[in-house]
Amino acid sequence: MGVADALRMMNVGLDYLNGPDGADLDAAACGSVLRSLGEIEAKFTAAHAFVLARFDAADAHDSDGYGTSATWLTAMADMTPRDAKVKMREMRLLRAHPDMAAALAAKDISKSWALAIAEWTKKLPAELRAETI
Repeated sequence: MGVADALRMMNVGLDYLNGPDGADLDAAACGSVLRSLGEIEAKFTAAHAFVLARFDAADAHDSDGYGTSATWLTAMADMTPRDAKVKMREMRLLRAHPDMAAALAAKDISKSWALAIAEWTKKLPAELRAETI
């Protein structure tokens, strides 16, 4: 399986939940679906930050004529400038906190808690940040 297959499978799952079959979801089952979606959001955040960090480090935005990854996200990923800046901030926080990114990818922490802890501890020395997970 390659990247394209993995992305296609993610889209199929979300299409199911957003489609008529998802609308038939029993109300009692919504809680477990919301928990699973939270885990998926955590893993998605880690993956997005990882890929964006590689993209940014390689200045890959230059090949499309954009000066920064944030402007590339705005133009090419159809994000508002504010959301592009948020994605860049998340990427930088997680790049500075690799253990937090790993915890997200492993579903050990939610996106909201991971980003809050990363924000609270970003000014700590690296050796102390590593102990926050």
